[in-house]
Amino acid sequence: MSEQDAIAAQGTEPVTEQSLAEDLRALGVGQEMVVLVHSSLSALGWVCGGPVAVIRALLQAVGADGTLVMPAHSGDLSDPSLWRSPPAPAAWWDTIRATMPAFDPAVTPTRRLGVIPELFRTWPGAARSNHPSCSFAALGPQAARIVPEQRLEDPMGEGSPLSAIYELGG
Repeated sequence: MSEQDAIAAQGTEPVTEQSLAEDLRALGVGQEMVVLVHSSLSALGWVCGGPVAVIRALLQAVGADGTLVMPAHSGDLSDPSLWRSPPAPAAWWDTIRATMPAFDPAVTPTRRLGVIPELFRTWPGAARSNHPSCSFAALGPQAARIVPEQRLEDPMGEGSPLSAIYELGG
């Protein structure tokens, strides 16, 4: 099968920002909602505009009064002795611990989440929580409530971005 045939086999038409927004609305995503998104660009097929179109469609679906949230985890900012995928050689652990750049919400990239959340964390107006390995990014009127100071000891529990999303009915 040629590359063109493989692309065409994914769908009868290219996926666009508008078609994605319509599909999201058909799935029940609506104005003013707080929506937590886990994504896979490749699972959508060929998207005209790639991750930019996906984020714009999501923002269109929730509207100006809705809030979009995505994980912005950076799991490599953890103890290298716990790394499994891939593991770090034990001989490297001290060097990694001594030289790993500190977490900076503005520049530390996401890890293994894909191109959509990596772009979203840098989207104009997006806010990112301060957890070095389990941060979240949010954009919209509820962003400040969702991604304030995030506790280091329990990044997914009470007082976390997930907890705030739950409290907001997300």
